[in-house]
Amino acid sequence: MKPFEIVASPDQTQLRVSGDISIQNAQECLEALRDFQGSGNRLVLDLGGVTGADVSFLQMICSLHRTCLRAGQNLTLKTKNMPEEFKAILEMAGYRRPKACTLGGDNPCLWSWRDEK
Repeated sequence: MKPFEIVASPDQTQLRVSGDISIQNAQECLEALRDFQGSGNRLVLDLGGVTGADVSFLQMICSLHRTCLRAGQNLTLKTKNMPEEFKAILEMAGYRRPKACTLGGDNPCLWSWRDEK
């Protein structure tokens, strides 16, 4: 399985990310995120296959979210199948938050969600 797979349907475009995403594959990640951002207005980021990540990946996701907000695109995070290990990485890095960061203005933060049942 490729680490970045874009899957388009009539109502949304999904980017499925898998594997260990870090500075080692940052260029490939950046290219996939750019292609994903340019592929539609309703974007869903599926991180269910992520087995590891570093702060460079988290920063790229935050940048993607701000770019989408400025472009009027809807970016959501699919949290239902997100691995507990990845949630722990978000917590340790200080990304999981109860409210939006100041850079997002009145928009909700991508990292503030309630766990889906």
